[in-house]
Amino acid sequence: MSKPNDLKDARIEFKTSKEIKLLLQEVSNSLGMDLSNFLISTAVQRAKEIQKEERVLMLSNQEWTNFQEIINRPQQPTPALKELMNLKGF
Repeated sequence: MSKPNDLKDARIEFKTSKEIKLLLQEVSNSLGMDLSNFLISTAVQRAKEIQKEERVLMLSNQEWTNFQEIINRPQQPTPALKELMNLKGF
């Protein structure tokens, strides 16, 4: 993530209501931050949480057991796989 002194070469603009802006300003002031830094840090933190949730696969115990059984079950190569493995370079 960028540091405060890093080059800022992109701009984000959006509109909101006066009430929401006032709320965000009050909260950012209470944290000793300016509004822009508060919005950016909050958005980045939430984006990282969402990104992590999207990358992590959660399985129930039964799903995990099923997954392990499928992985450990020996499979016979398909004709397509045999053909691929016969290509020059394999």
